[in-house]
Amino acid sequence: MKSILISTITILSLVGIGCSQNRTYLTERDKIWNPYKEGQVLIFQSSNGEIDTIVITQIEDKRFPDGLGAETNERLRVLAKLDNQSISRVPFESRFLYLAAETPKGPSKVDFEFSVGDGAFWGKYFLISELEEYKEEYLELPFQTFNDVIRIDENSNQVFRPYDIATLFWSKSVGYVKCEKKDGTIWELVSIVDSH
Repeated sequence: MKSILISTITILSLVGIGCSQNRTYLTERDKIWNPYKEGQVLIFQSSNGEIDTIVITQIEDKRFPDGLGAETNERLRVLAKLDNQSISRVPFESRFLYLAAETPKGPSKVDFEFSVGDGAFWGKYFLISELEEYKEEYLELPFQTFNDVIRIDENSNQVFRPYDIATLFWSKSVGYVKCEKKDGTIWELVSIVDSH
């Protein structure tokens, strides 16, 4: 029994060493896709006059998945508290942005997990190398003018609800700045309040 226990511990140690040696990390070039800081408050307003407040609550960096068979690539996750009465009477925390480092199976990627109003963006992962090739556009909002905005269209097999987000507008310097829902409602960033 003792020899089985020692063998099991030895195998698990070797698996752990093998996994840590094969880890891949997000590069600085990957990490610039997270422009957010903890404590930031983002205020969005819809074309119908609704207001939605989003607070960046946590940025989890240097995360690696657990378990046998899990890919050993670094992840960065941004969590946000959504204060949206149309979804919940109390604010709730949700994933807001997710970065994953390259693996032997593919390059680094971004998952845009934006929700505003009562709708969500149902995009699958977008490769960072492809996003870097998107044409940057000029976008004038009441809050600010941007010249580094890319348009990101939904790319999943999700069946759209009329209030879900069809298109995101992402500023490389600020993050989410605008979205268009399938029903034609537009939400725009009207203010960013930093915690410091």
